[in-house]
Amino acid sequence: MSGTNLESQFNALRVGYQLERFPSLANRLDRLRRVKAMLSEHEAAWCEALSRDFGYRSADQSSFADITTTIKAANHALKNLKFWMKAERRTPDLSLRMSGAKTYVESFPKGVVGIVSPWNFPINLALSPLISVLAAGNRAFIKPSEITPATSALLQKLIAQYFADDEVSVACGDVDVAQAFVKLPFDHVIYTGGETVAKYIMRDAAENLVPLTLELGGKSPVIVSSSADLKLTAKRIAFGKYFNAGQICIAPDYLLIAKERLDAFLIELKTAVENADSSQGSADSVSIVNDRHRQRLENLVAEGESKNGKVVRFAGLNQSCYQLTVVIDPSNDAAINTGEIFGPVLLIKTIGDLSGQISYINQSSHPLVIYYFGSSEAEFRRVACETSSGGLVKNDVIFQYANDDLPFGGVGGSGMGKYRGEYGFKEFSNSRAIYKSGFMDVSGFVTPPYSDVFRMVNKLMRKI
Repeated sequence: MSGTNLESQFNALRVGYQLERFPSLANRLDRLRRVKAMLSEHEAAWCEALSRDFGYRSADQSSFADITTTIKAANHALKNLKFWMKAERRTPDLSLRMSGAKTYVESFPKGVVGIVSPWNFPINLALSPLISVLAAGNRAFIKPSEITPATSALLQKLIAQYFADDEVSVACGDVDVAQAFVKLPFDHVIYTGGETVAKYIMRDAAENLVPLTLELGGKSPVIVSSSADLKLTAKRIAFGKYFNAGQICIAPDYLLIAKERLDAFLIELKTAVENADSSQGSADSVSIVNDRHRQRLENLVAEGESKNGKVVRFAGLNQSCYQLTVVIDPSNDAAINTGEIFGPVLLIKTIGDLSGQISYINQSSHPLVIYYFGSSEAEFRRVACETSSGGLVKNDVIFQYANDDLPFGGVGGSGMGKYRGEYGFKEFSNSRAIYKSGFMDVSGFVTPPYSDVFRMVNKLMRKI
Protein backbone atom coordinates (compact mmCIF):
# COMPACT_ATOMS: atom_id res chain seq x y z
CA MET A 1 0.00 0.00 0.00
CA SER A 2 1.42 3.39 -0.97
CA GLY A 3 1.69 6.42 1.26
CA THR A 4 -0.83 8.11 -1.00
CA ASN A 5 -3.45 5.46 -0.20
CA LEU A 6 -2.77 5.80 3.51
CA GLU A 7 -3.24 9.55 3.29
CA SER A 8 -6.46 9.10 1.30
CA GLN A 9 -7.87 6.75 3.93
CA PHE A 10 -6.78 9.06 6.71
CA ASN A 11 -8.29 12.11 5.01
CA ALA A 12 -11.65 10.34 4.61
CA LEU A 13 -11.67 9.66 8.34
CA ARG A 14 -10.70 13.25 9.07
CA VAL A 15 -13.61 14.50 6.95
CA GLY A 16 -15.96 12.14 8.79
CA TYR A 17 -14.82 13.57 12.10
CA GLN A 18 -15.22 17.14 10.91
CA LEU A 19 -18.78 16.43 9.78
CA GLU A 20 -19.69 14.78 13.09
CA ARG A 21 -17.46 16.12 15.82
CA PHE A 22 -19.73 14.92 18.63
CA PRO A 23 -21.60 11.75 17.66
CA SER A 24 -24.87 11.16 19.47
CA LEU A 25 -25.26 8.31 21.93
CA ALA A 26 -27.45 6.53 19.36
CA ASN A 27 -24.76 6.71 16.66
CA ARG A 28 -22.05 5.46 19.02
CA LEU A 29 -24.21 2.56 20.18
CA ASP A 30 -24.93 1.66 16.55
CA ARG A 31 -21.22 1.46 15.78
CA LEU A 32 -20.57 -0.73 18.80
CA ARG A 33 -23.38 -3.07 17.75
CA ARG A 34 -21.81 -3.33 14.31
CA VAL A 35 -18.54 -4.47 15.90
CA LYS A 36 -20.46 -7.20 17.73
CA ALA A 37 -22.28 -8.25 14.56
CA MET A 38 -19.04 -8.39 12.58
CA LEU A 39 -17.61 -10.78 15.16
CA SER A 40 -20.58 -13.04 15.79
CA GLU A 41 -21.79 -13.30 12.17
CA HIS A 42 -18.35 -14.36 10.89
CA GLU A 43 -16.97 -16.32 13.84
CA ALA A 44 -16.10 -19.42 11.80
CA ALA A 45 -14.19 -17.31 9.27
CA TRP A 46 -12.28 -15.52 12.02
CA CYS A 47 -11.26 -18.81 13.68
CA GLU A 48 -10.21 -20.34 10.36
CA ALA A 49 -8.04 -17.33 9.52
CA LEU A 50 -6.41 -17.42 12.94
CA SER A 51 -5.62 -21.12 12.60
CA ARG A 52 -4.11 -20.53 9.17
CA ASP A 53 -1.89 -17.75 10.49
CA PHE A 54 -0.63 -19.76 13.48
CA GLY A 55 -0.10 -23.00 11.57
CA TYR A 56 -2.74 -24.37 13.91
CA ARG A 57 -4.85 -22.72 16.59
CA SER A 58 -7.74 -24.24 18.48
CA ALA A 59 -11.05 -22.87 17.23
CA ASP A 60 -12.38 -23.03 20.77
CA GLN A 61 -9.50 -20.96 22.10
CA SER A 62 -9.90 -18.42 19.29
CA SER A 63 -13.63 -18.27 19.96
CA PHE A 64 -12.99 -17.49 23.62
CA ALA A 65 -9.81 -15.43 23.57
CA ASP A 66 -10.47 -13.29 20.51
CA ILE A 67 -14.23 -13.34 19.88
CA THR A 68 -15.91 -13.69 23.27
CA THR A 69 -13.57 -11.34 25.13
CA THR A 70 -14.12 -8.65 22.49
CA ILE A 71 -17.90 -9.07 22.47
CA LYS A 72 -17.81 -8.78 26.29
CA ALA A 73 -15.97 -5.47 25.97
CA ALA A 74 -18.59 -4.25 23.49
CA ASN A 75 -21.43 -5.33 25.80
CA HIS A 76 -19.83 -3.48 28.70
CA ALA A 77 -19.58 -0.29 26.63
CA LEU A 78 -23.12 -0.64 25.32
CA LYS A 79 -24.43 -0.94 28.88
CA ASN A 80 -22.46 1.94 30.37
CA LEU A 81 -21.81 4.45 27.59
CA LYS A 82 -24.72 6.73 28.47
CA PHE A 83 -23.24 7.15 31.96
CA TRP A 84 -19.71 7.72 30.68
CA MET A 85 -20.94 10.46 28.37
CA LYS A 86 -22.58 12.47 31.15
CA ALA A 87 -20.86 15.69 32.16
CA GLU A 88 -19.21 15.48 35.59
CA ARG A 89 -20.00 18.35 37.95
CA ARG A 90 -17.12 20.07 39.69
CA THR A 91 -17.15 22.54 42.60
CA PRO A 92 -16.18 26.13 41.76
CA ASP A 93 -13.97 28.17 44.04
CA LEU A 94 -16.00 29.60 46.93
CA SER A 95 -15.81 33.20 45.68
CA LEU A 96 -16.94 32.13 42.23
CA ARG A 97 -19.60 29.84 43.64
CA MET A 98 -21.11 32.79 45.49
CA SER A 99 -21.34 34.60 42.15
CA GLY A 100 -23.40 31.74 40.71
CA ALA A 101 -20.62 30.24 38.56
CA LYS A 102 -20.82 26.58 37.48
CA THR A 103 -18.02 24.19 36.52
CA TYR A 104 -18.00 20.72 35.03
CA VAL A 105 -15.97 18.34 32.88
CA GLU A 106 -17.30 16.84 29.67
CA SER A 107 -15.68 14.23 27.42
CA PHE A 108 -15.33 15.12 23.76
CA PRO A 109 -13.90 13.01 20.91
CA LYS A 110 -10.26 13.58 20.06
CA GLY A 111 -10.68 12.97 16.32
CA VAL A 112 -8.95 10.23 14.30
CA VAL A 113 -7.22 7.54 16.37
CA GLY A 114 -4.61 5.15 14.97
CA ILE A 115 -4.58 1.57 16.26
CA VAL A 116 -1.41 -0.48 15.68
CA SER A 117 -2.27 -4.03 16.74
CA PRO A 118 -0.11 -7.16 17.26
CA TRP A 119 -0.23 -10.74 16.05
CA ASN A 120 -0.74 -12.76 19.24
CA PHE A 121 -4.45 -11.91 19.68
CA PRO A 122 -4.97 -10.12 16.39
CA ILE A 123 -8.74 -9.70 16.67
CA ASN A 124 -9.09 -8.75 20.31
CA LEU A 125 -6.11 -6.41 20.35
CA ALA A 126 -7.37 -4.59 17.27
CA LEU A 127 -11.05 -4.45 18.15
CA SER A 128 -10.94 -4.02 21.92
CA PRO A 129 -9.18 -0.66 21.48
CA LEU A 130 -11.59 0.07 18.63
CA ILE A 131 -14.52 -0.33 21.03
CA SER A 132 -13.02 2.30 23.35
CA VAL A 133 -12.22 4.58 20.41
CA LEU A 134 -15.75 4.39 18.98
CA ALA A 135 -17.39 4.72 22.39
CA ALA A 136 -15.49 7.98 22.82
CA GLY A 137 -16.93 9.20 19.51
CA ASN A 138 -13.78 9.01 17.39
CA ARG A 139 -12.93 7.70 13.94
CA ALA A 140 -10.42 4.85 13.77
CA PHE A 141 -7.64 3.74 11.44
CA ILE A 142 -6.25 0.23 12.15
CA LYS A 143 -2.85 -1.16 11.11
CA PRO A 144 -2.92 -4.90 11.94
CA SER A 145 0.17 -7.11 12.08
CA GLU A 146 1.73 -8.48 8.90
CA ILE A 147 2.68 -11.64 10.85
CA THR A 148 -0.98 -12.77 10.75
CA PRO A 149 -1.86 -11.90 7.12
CA ALA A 150 -5.02 -14.01 6.78
CA THR A 151 -6.61 -12.46 9.87
CA SER A 152 -5.50 -8.97 8.84
CA ALA A 153 -6.98 -9.40 5.36
CA LEU A 154 -10.27 -10.62 6.82
CA LEU A 155 -10.32 -7.67 9.22
CA GLN A 156 -9.85 -5.28 6.31
CA LYS A 157 -12.59 -6.97 4.30
CA LEU A 158 -15.16 -7.06 7.10
CA ILE A 159 -14.49 -3.56 8.39
CA ALA A 160 -15.23 -2.31 4.86
CA GLN A 161 -18.54 -4.22 4.93
CA TYR A 162 -19.70 -3.00 8.32
CA PHE A 163 -18.35 0.55 8.39
CA ALA A 164 -18.20 3.49 6.02
CA ASP A 165 -14.73 4.59 4.96
CA ASP A 166 -15.15 7.79 6.99
CA GLU A 167 -15.88 5.78 10.18
CA VAL A 168 -13.27 3.00 10.40
CA SER A 169 -10.55 1.98 7.98
CA VAL A 170 -7.82 -0.70 7.85
CA ALA A 171 -4.36 -0.56 6.27
CA CYS A 172 -2.65 -3.90 5.67
CA GLY A 173 1.01 -4.17 4.79
CA ASP A 174 4.57 -4.71 5.92
CA VAL A 175 6.96 -2.70 8.05
CA ASP A 176 7.19 0.10 5.49
CA VAL A 177 3.41 0.59 5.68
CA ALA A 178 3.56 0.57 9.48
CA GLN A 179 6.29 3.21 9.47
CA ALA A 180 4.31 5.45 7.13
CA PHE A 181 1.15 4.82 9.14
CA VAL A 182 2.51 6.10 12.46
CA LYS A 183 3.79 9.27 10.78
CA LEU A 184 0.24 10.37 9.94
CA PRO A 185 -1.05 13.35 11.96
CA PHE A 186 -3.37 11.35 14.21
CA ASP A 187 -5.13 12.82 17.22
CA HIS A 188 -4.05 9.79 19.26
CA VAL A 189 -2.25 6.50 18.60
CA ILE A 190 -2.47 3.25 20.55
CA TYR A 191 0.27 0.70 19.92
CA THR A 192 0.39 -2.82 21.32
CA GLY A 193 3.72 -4.58 20.92
CA GLY A 194 7.36 -4.48 21.93
CA GLU A 195 9.43 -1.82 23.60
CA THR A 196 11.92 -1.41 20.73
CA VAL A 197 9.25 -0.55 18.16
CA ALA A 198 7.52 1.69 20.70
CA LYS A 199 10.59 3.92 20.83
CA TYR A 200 10.44 4.44 17.06
CA ILE A 201 6.73 5.21 17.29
CA MET A 202 7.35 7.77 20.01
CA ARG A 203 9.94 9.51 17.84
CA ASP A 204 7.60 9.60 14.83
CA ALA A 205 4.63 10.72 16.93
CA ALA A 206 6.69 13.56 18.38
CA GLU A 207 6.85 15.21 14.95
CA ASN A 208 3.10 15.88 15.14
CA LEU A 209 2.85 15.95 18.95
CA VAL A 210 0.53 12.93 18.80
CA PRO A 211 -0.48 11.59 22.25
CA LEU A 212 0.22 7.89 22.71
CA THR A 213 -1.10 4.87 24.52
CA LEU A 214 1.62 2.21 24.56
CA GLU A 215 0.65 -1.31 25.60
CA LEU A 216 3.99 -3.09 25.84
CA GLY A 217 5.09 -6.33 27.39
CA GLY A 218 7.76 -6.73 29.97
CA LYS A 219 8.86 -9.60 32.11
CA SER A 220 5.91 -10.25 34.40
CA PRO A 221 7.19 -11.95 37.57
CA VAL A 222 5.55 -14.52 39.80
CA ILE A 223 6.31 -14.27 43.51
CA VAL A 224 5.88 -17.61 45.26
CA SER A 225 5.50 -16.92 48.96
CA SER A 226 6.33 -19.38 51.69
CA SER A 227 2.57 -19.57 52.29
CA ALA A 228 1.76 -20.37 48.65
CA ASP A 229 -0.22 -23.48 47.75
CA LEU A 230 2.24 -25.11 45.33
CA LYS A 231 -0.37 -27.28 43.64
CA LEU A 232 -2.54 -24.25 42.87
CA THR A 233 0.50 -22.20 41.83
CA ALA A 234 1.77 -24.88 39.46
CA LYS A 235 -1.65 -25.42 37.88
CA ARG A 236 -2.09 -21.74 37.12
CA ILE A 237 1.48 -21.23 35.90
CA ALA A 238 1.01 -24.18 33.53
CA PHE A 239 -2.17 -22.57 32.23
CA GLY A 240 -0.38 -19.25 31.76
CA LYS A 241 2.39 -20.86 29.75
CA TYR A 242 0.19 -23.09 27.60
CA PHE A 243 -2.70 -20.74 26.83
CA ASN A 244 -1.96 -19.40 23.35
CA ALA A 245 1.38 -21.23 23.71
CA GLY A 246 2.46 -18.60 26.21
CA GLN A 247 2.33 -15.92 23.51
CA ILE A 248 0.63 -13.39 25.78
CA CYS A 249 1.99 -10.07 27.02
CA ILE A 250 0.60 -10.81 30.50
CA ALA A 251 1.84 -14.41 30.67
CA PRO A 252 3.97 -15.25 33.72
CA ASP A 253 7.52 -14.73 32.50
CA TYR A 254 9.69 -15.72 35.45
CA LEU A 255 9.13 -17.21 38.88
CA LEU A 256 10.79 -16.36 42.19
CA ILE A 257 10.77 -19.21 44.72
CA ALA A 258 12.75 -20.41 47.70
CA LYS A 259 15.39 -23.00 46.77
CA GLU A 260 14.05 -25.48 49.31
CA ARG A 261 10.60 -25.39 47.67
CA LEU A 262 11.82 -25.73 44.07
CA ASP A 263 11.74 -29.52 43.79
CA ALA A 264 8.23 -29.73 45.24
CA PHE A 265 7.07 -27.05 42.81
CA LEU A 266 8.57 -28.87 39.81
CA ILE A 267 6.77 -32.07 40.82
CA GLU A 268 3.48 -30.17 40.97
CA LEU A 269 4.22 -28.46 37.65
CA LYS A 270 4.88 -31.81 35.97
CA THR A 271 1.53 -33.09 37.29
CA ALA A 272 -0.27 -29.95 36.12
CA VAL A 273 1.17 -30.31 32.63
CA GLU A 274 0.32 -34.00 32.44
CA ASN A 275 -3.26 -33.33 33.55
CA ALA A 276 -3.74 -30.67 30.90
CA ASP A 277 -5.12 -31.68 27.52
CA SER A 278 -1.88 -30.92 25.74
CA SER A 279 -1.21 -34.06 23.78
CA GLN A 280 0.29 -33.88 20.30
CA GLY A 281 -2.45 -33.22 17.77
CA SER A 282 -5.03 -32.09 20.27
CA ALA A 283 -7.86 -30.00 18.82
CA ASP A 284 -7.34 -27.57 21.68
CA SER A 285 -3.70 -26.81 20.93
CA VAL A 286 -2.00 -23.65 19.67
CA SER A 287 1.22 -23.42 17.68
CA ILE A 288 4.17 -21.12 18.03
CA VAL A 289 3.29 -18.53 15.41
CA ASN A 290 6.23 -19.17 13.05
CA ASP A 291 9.67 -20.75 12.72
CA ARG A 292 11.47 -17.53 13.58
CA HIS A 293 9.77 -17.31 16.98
CA ARG A 294 10.31 -21.02 17.62
CA GLN A 295 14.00 -20.63 16.89
CA ARG A 296 14.18 -17.58 19.13
CA LEU A 297 12.79 -19.61 22.05
CA GLU A 298 15.18 -22.47 21.40
CA ASN A 299 18.09 -20.03 21.37
CA LEU A 300 17.02 -18.54 24.70
CA VAL A 301 16.92 -21.98 26.30
CA ALA A 302 20.21 -23.13 24.77
CA GLU A 303 22.05 -20.00 25.84
CA GLY A 304 20.54 -20.18 29.32
CA GLU A 305 21.74 -23.77 29.64
CA SER A 306 25.21 -22.84 28.41
CA LYS A 307 25.36 -20.18 31.11
CA ASN A 308 24.92 -22.49 34.09
CA GLY A 309 21.14 -22.80 33.88
CA LYS A 310 19.49 -26.10 34.69
CA VAL A 311 16.93 -27.03 32.01
CA VAL A 312 13.86 -29.17 32.73
CA ARG A 313 11.52 -30.17 29.89
CA PHE A 314 7.96 -31.33 30.35
CA ALA A 315 5.30 -32.75 28.00
CA GLY A 316 5.17 -31.61 24.36
CA LEU A 317 3.17 -28.51 23.55
CA ASN A 318 0.56 -29.88 21.18
CA GLN A 319 0.85 -29.02 17.50
CA SER A 320 3.73 -26.64 18.11
CA CYS A 321 6.08 -29.59 18.73
CA TYR A 322 7.47 -27.48 21.53
CA GLN A 323 7.93 -28.48 25.13
CA LEU A 324 7.13 -26.53 28.22
CA THR A 325 10.68 -25.79 29.25
CA VAL A 326 11.98 -24.49 32.56
CA VAL A 327 15.34 -22.75 32.86
CA ILE A 328 16.60 -22.51 36.44
CA ASP A 329 19.15 -20.00 37.70
CA PRO A 330 21.16 -19.19 34.57
CA SER A 331 23.96 -16.67 35.11
CA ASN A 332 22.98 -13.03 35.17
CA ASP A 333 24.32 -12.30 31.67
CA ALA A 334 21.98 -14.83 30.00
CA ALA A 335 19.53 -13.18 27.57
CA ILE A 336 16.57 -15.00 29.10
CA ASN A 337 17.00 -12.85 32.21
CA THR A 338 16.32 -9.62 30.37
CA GLY A 339 14.22 -10.13 27.24
CA GLU A 340 10.52 -10.99 27.35
CA ILE A 341 10.14 -14.73 26.73
CA PHE A 342 6.72 -14.71 25.02
CA GLY A 343 6.34 -18.47 24.72
CA PRO A 344 6.14 -21.75 26.67
CA VAL A 345 9.42 -21.24 28.52
CA LEU A 346 9.57 -20.42 32.22
CA LEU A 347 12.55 -18.82 33.91
CA ILE A 348 12.97 -19.66 37.60
CA LYS A 349 15.16 -17.74 40.03
CA THR A 350 15.67 -19.31 43.44
CA ILE A 351 15.00 -16.27 45.60
CA GLY A 352 12.68 -17.05 48.50
CA ASP A 353 12.83 -14.07 50.84
CA LEU A 354 10.13 -11.50 50.03
CA SER A 355 12.55 -8.59 50.42
CA GLY A 356 14.94 -10.28 48.02
CA GLN A 357 12.12 -11.00 45.58
CA ILE A 358 10.97 -7.39 45.62
CA SER A 359 14.56 -6.18 45.21
CA TYR A 360 15.06 -8.44 42.19
CA ILE A 361 11.87 -7.20 40.53
CA ASN A 362 12.87 -3.58 41.11
CA GLN A 363 16.24 -4.06 39.41
CA SER A 364 14.62 -3.98 35.96
CA SER A 365 11.92 -1.88 34.29
CA HIS A 366 8.39 -2.00 35.64
CA PRO A 367 6.49 -5.10 34.49
CA LEU A 368 3.03 -5.14 32.95
CA VAL A 369 1.76 -7.24 35.85
CA ILE A 370 3.10 -8.82 39.04
CA TYR A 371 1.63 -12.13 40.19
CA TYR A 372 1.73 -13.03 43.87
CA PHE A 373 0.94 -16.52 45.18
CA GLY A 374 0.42 -16.85 48.91
CA SER A 375 -2.10 -16.35 51.70
CA SER A 376 -0.58 -13.33 53.43
CA GLU A 377 -2.48 -10.09 52.85
CA ALA A 378 0.35 -8.21 54.57
CA GLU A 379 2.86 -9.59 52.06
CA PHE A 380 0.56 -8.80 49.17
CA ARG A 381 0.27 -5.23 50.44
CA ARG A 382 4.06 -4.98 50.68
CA VAL A 383 4.36 -6.03 47.07
CA ALA A 384 1.77 -3.39 46.13
CA CYS A 385 3.55 -0.60 48.00
CA GLU A 386 7.17 -1.52 47.26
CA THR A 387 6.95 -2.26 43.53
CA SER A 388 5.46 -0.66 40.43
CA SER A 389 3.58 -2.43 37.66
CA GLY A 390 0.59 -2.01 35.39
CA GLY A 391 -1.41 -4.57 37.35
CA LEU A 392 -1.16 -6.72 40.47
CA VAL A 393 -2.80 -10.14 40.88
CA LYS A 394 -3.09 -12.50 43.82
CA ASN A 395 -3.24 -16.29 43.36
CA ASP A 396 -4.10 -16.25 39.66
CA VAL A 397 -2.71 -15.30 36.26
CA ILE A 398 -4.09 -13.64 33.11
CA PHE A 399 -7.74 -13.46 34.18
CA GLN A 400 -7.43 -9.85 35.28
CA TYR A 401 -7.78 -9.05 31.55
CA ALA A 402 -11.23 -10.65 31.49
CA ASN A 403 -12.59 -7.89 33.71
CA ASP A 404 -13.88 -5.10 31.48
CA ASP A 405 -14.23 -2.65 34.37
CA LEU A 406 -10.51 -2.74 35.20
CA PRO A 407 -7.95 -0.53 33.45
CA PHE A 408 -5.40 -2.33 31.30
CA GLY A 409 -1.95 -0.96 30.62
CA GLY A 410 1.59 -0.69 31.82
CA VAL A 411 3.91 1.79 33.46
CA GLY A 412 7.42 2.81 32.44
CA GLY A 413 9.00 0.10 30.32
CA SER A 414 5.72 -1.82 30.12
CA GLY A 415 3.83 1.10 28.61
CA MET A 416 1.88 4.26 29.21
CA GLY A 417 -1.82 4.99 29.34
CA LYS A 418 -4.72 2.69 30.20
CA TYR A 419 -7.76 1.48 28.31
CA ARG A 420 -10.68 -0.97 28.64
CA GLY A 421 -14.12 0.09 29.88
CA GLU A 422 -14.51 3.60 31.21
CA TYR A 423 -10.72 3.99 31.32
CA GLY A 424 -10.61 3.46 27.55
CA PHE A 425 -13.44 5.91 27.02
CA LYS A 426 -11.50 8.55 28.94
CA GLU A 427 -8.16 7.65 27.34
CA PHE A 428 -9.49 8.46 23.88
CA SER A 429 -11.52 11.49 24.98
CA ASN A 430 -10.59 15.11 25.46
CA SER A 431 -11.66 15.80 29.05
CA ARG A 432 -12.75 19.37 28.60
CA ALA A 433 -12.94 21.80 31.52
CA ILE A 434 -16.05 23.95 31.21
CA TYR A 435 -16.73 27.10 33.23
CA LYS A 436 -19.91 29.18 33.13
CA SER A 437 -19.85 32.54 34.86
CA GLY A 438 -22.63 33.48 37.26
CA PHE A 439 -24.89 36.47 37.79
CA MET A 440 -22.22 38.56 39.54
CA ASP A 441 -19.24 40.19 37.78
CA VAL A 442 -16.16 39.34 39.85
CA SER A 443 -13.59 40.74 37.41
CA GLY A 444 -13.95 44.24 38.87
CA PHE A 445 -12.82 42.93 42.24
CA VAL A 446 -9.40 41.93 40.87
CA THR A 447 -8.96 44.95 38.60
CA PRO A 448 -6.60 47.71 39.82
CA PRO A 449 -6.54 49.87 41.80
CA TYR A 450 -6.62 47.33 44.66
CA SER A 451 -8.44 48.21 47.88
CA ASP A 452 -7.98 47.16 51.48
CA VAL A 453 -11.02 44.89 51.05
CA PHE A 454 -9.25 43.16 48.17
CA ARG A 455 -6.14 42.60 50.29
CA MET A 456 -8.18 41.20 53.16
CA VAL A 457 -10.14 38.82 50.94
CA ASN A 458 -6.93 37.78 49.18
CA LYS A 459 -5.51 36.60 52.52
CA LEU A 460 -8.75 34.90 53.55
CA MET A 461 -8.86 32.88 50.30
CA ARG A 462 -5.66 31.10 51.31
CA LYS A 463 -7.40 29.68 54.38
CA ILE A 464 -10.51 28.37 52.67
